[in-house]
Amino acid sequence: MSARGVFSRVFLVQVLASVVCAWSAIAQEAVTHNVVVQAEAEELPSAYGAPPDLSHGRISTLTKSYVLSPFSFEFEAGYEGAVFRHGLPSQLFRQEIEMGLPARVTVGIQNQIEHFAGETRDRSFTLEARYALANWNKLPLNPAISAGYRFGLSNALPDSGELALLISHDFPHLIEWAMNIFVDREFGGRQSTSAGFAQSVEVPVLLPEEKLEVGLEMQYRSCGEAPGRKGTTKGLAIGPTLAWRPTKNARFDLSPLIGTSDHTPAVEVFGLFSFSFGGPTAGEVETPASARSH
Repeated sequence: MSARGVFSRVFLVQVLASVVCAWSAIAQEAVTHNVVVQAEAEELPSAYGAPPDLSHGRISTLTKSYVLSPFSFEFEAGYEGAVFRHGLPSQLFRQEIEMGLPARVTVGIQNQIEHFAGETRDRSFTLEARYALANWNKLPLNPAISAGYRFGLSNALPDSGELALLISHDFPHLIEWAMNIFVDREFGGRQSTSAGFAQSVEVPVLLPEEKLEVGLEMQYRSCGEAPGRKGTTKGLAIGPTLAWRPTKNARFDLSPLIGTSDHTPAVEVFGLFSFSFGGPTAGEVETPASARSH
């Protein structure tokens, strides 16, 4: 065989080897890319290192926790039904949307519609904002400050402002806890000041991805307006709470509470549907709590 033929064959083998190596590298990169994309798709969004369930505005029907991740949104549709020991029952329907901003800030708007004694009317419109003092677990109990101004849309409901301290924490064994301590001041009518707290604790009972959680919820108010009624409500209400997450972005909460005094409703039922959209910035994702190490 001539030297030219040998050279041709060697050159052909080198070309084929280069093509095979290049194809293998491309295939391996594609597989690796698919694995990374799939892993990221299974991760739940997190705000500044907080657990996913504490990064979505509310831990339960009554208790808010921490803040949203930047440029993520959460829509909520809530229901509150109250049965009083004396008088007609009342119902409230609430719509709320929140948006996360940089620097651990969340802003939102809320509207309440009231149904009482066969009449339905707009009750109030609220502007809200809250600020987390530090990234998650940098300060004890992860405090956040919340402020809101409520515009009374019915003649019987004056404007008011609320200032609240939000604290929350995730304990070992996937236990999540939050408390809101609030002060509410009316700017018209009686110009009264009320205070109170709401507290929730939840633990998942269906893993993976914490699709079902159960817990306990309570609320105390020193004084408060009763929807559709004259007078005030005050005292402690307590009961179980249930959270079900059918998808990563959707969540349904239900809390039936029992009043412990004559000044609280005999039974209050709170229902909440929330849907999250948008997403965290790059690098701000966290695996489900079921895979976290405490």
